[in-house]
Amino acid sequence: MNALRVLLKREWLEWRRVVIGTILIVTFLNLLMLLSVSRGSAFFHDKLERDGHIKLEDIQINDENVGDVDIRMKGNDIEISIDGDAASKNIDKWMSKITVPIIFGLRIGMMGIFGFVLFLSMFYFSDAIYKEREDNSTLFYRSLPVNDHYLLGSKIAAGLIGVIGLTLFLSIEYLAFTRLAIWIMGEPFNALAALVLSHISYVGMLWDWFSYLIFAAIHMAPLALFLMLVGSYVKGRPLLIGLGAPILFAISWAIVFQSIAFLKYIAKFFWGFNQVLIDQWELMHGGLDGEVLVYGNFWAYLFNIDTLISVLVSGLLYYGIWHIYRKNIPAG
Repeated sequence: MNALRVLLKREWLEWRRVVIGTILIVTFLNLLMLLSVSRGSAFFHDKLERDGHIKLEDIQINDENVGDVDIRMKGNDIEISIDGDAASKNIDKWMSKITVPIIFGLRIGMMGIFGFVLFLSMFYFSDAIYKEREDNSTLFYRSLPVNDHYLLGSKIAAGLIGVIGLTLFLSIEYLAFTRLAIWIMGEPFNALAALVLSHISYVGMLWDWFSYLIFAAIHMAPLALFLMLVGSYVKGRPLLIGLGAPILFAISWAIVFQSIAFLKYIAKFFWGFNQVLIDQWELMHGGLDGEVLVYGNFWAYLFNIDTLISVLVSGLLYYGIWHIYRKNIPAG
């Protein structure tokens, strides 16, 4: 285990600039978001002072018509009425229902972060072995008293841990900046947000998000190992070949055999990540009472035939990587 720990640290030292650079870029974009929110907040406060209220017309939540929502400030108090009805029971029901699309919006932002990290990970997996072949360091590492499986396993583990860890970190930062943006907007938005966010369990949401990332890591393993397999053999441009070759093959197959079966399979592979979220979204009910978990149990998705296929395909690809890696094929 000490050898594996040292090899994982080596991967971190080689790729830490990419990780830190990614965090800095996303943080900069979040700061720009705060600047835009600050300017938008000034516009709404000017309108509130000028008109005395903010009126939102024809609000719909989950295809259900709510009506016109009128928000007024009376000193430090907020008065909300829906179609002229200011009954607290009606307002609480509306706030409960609006929680659902807001949670889904937060999850869409987190999915965007995951997609960005997944895109970056393709560069890592395609270069994980290819870079060592390119600078002839493969022979050096293989001369060390370390098993080849440790060498390859450290690269796979570093990539998957990196995807999950970086996505989780950026997701937490995204939620923190979102809460900070609400604070910057001031009243009455702070009070309105407190009524909505009281229905959200952030711990539950992040735990479900973590379990989803575990699911995604298992199902993306065949793609990651395929890129590593390509990087262990080709003379140059492993990412271009690793992504371009399957797409070109699928297009050629569709033209020659007049069948888009292979294209459908590729689409299903990537759509599977989103389908899980859609299935969970459909399980959510309209009215939320008290503090709730955001989604159902993602762990149930791990134990099915698709997971078994992913594990078997990953095992075959790993055997191919190990077999080619031992040949020490030089890069171009």
